[in-house]
Amino acid sequence: MNRVYPLFIVLALGSQAAFSADQDIIARMGHFTLTESDVRSIILTTPEAARTATDLEKRLRTDIIRRAIAAEARQQAYDKKPDTAARMQQAAEQVLVTSYMNSIAQPPKDFPSEALLKQAYEANKTTLKTPLQYRISQIYVAGTDEKSRKRALELTREARLTSRNKSDFAAMAKKSSQHAASAANGGDLGWLTEADLAPPFRQALAAMLKGEVSSNPIAGAEGWHILKLVDRKEPEMQSFDQVREVLTRNLRLRKAVEIEQNYLNALLARTPISVNGIKLEELAKR
Repeated sequence: MNRVYPLFIVLALGSQAAFSADQDIIARMGHFTLTESDVRSIILTTPEAARTATDLEKRLRTDIIRRAIAAEARQQAYDKKPDTAARMQQAAEQVLVTSYMNSIAQPPKDFPSEALLKQAYEANKTTLKTPLQYRISQIYVAGTDEKSRKRALELTREARLTSRNKSDFAAMAKKSSQHAASAANGGDLGWLTEADLAPPFRQALAAMLKGEVSSNPIAGAEGWHILKLVDRKEPEMQSFDQVREVLTRNLRLRKAVEIEQNYLNALLARTPISVNGIKLEELAKR
């Protein structure tokens, strides 16, 4: 394995001179290469969301290292070991089965119909609301010791005295908050949903009025948070057009599961499985 790492370091340097001889080569690691054709194949098996240049480069690096390690393993006849060969065969069959079942379970292109989409929308209206959201500013005091707690209490009292003045809290955050990113913005953390917040923060914010500062600093994993509730967005019903894409995706996934299950049921009906339980129990005891 140690022989691989120097080659990886060479690849990480990304010397463009290494590719000048053959423009079809996209990545090289010693005598291992990935051509344009190889990369196109990799892209086809990569989710669209992960097809950025940065993500693809990570995938290429992983793939070429895998090829180098696999070549070394074959050179040492590791692929001929009985247990390795059996696992390789199982893995190859699993890839084949997964790919085949994905093709079988693919719903028709025109599924779901407009009528089915609207039916699903009406049936799930209560779950299609936007989440409760909070616009929050904070002053953060690092540390969980007694000195940090007392400092957080002092800042809380001061912040509550000036809570009606937005600029005063922002000025305090810029001066006293030890969370650099939010301090630079006057403590502003932007809009956060309930799911983004730990339970102690959700509980505190639920009891606060717009413009109010938390009555006590809230303990975090590594320090204390003094929160100001800048604004609140109550859950709202989303329109049909807003959730069309989500409904379509969910209905197609559900349909795919249904098609796959129907296929398996038909397969088992044609050719039922029988198991010699007595013999199996004997083998399990060995």
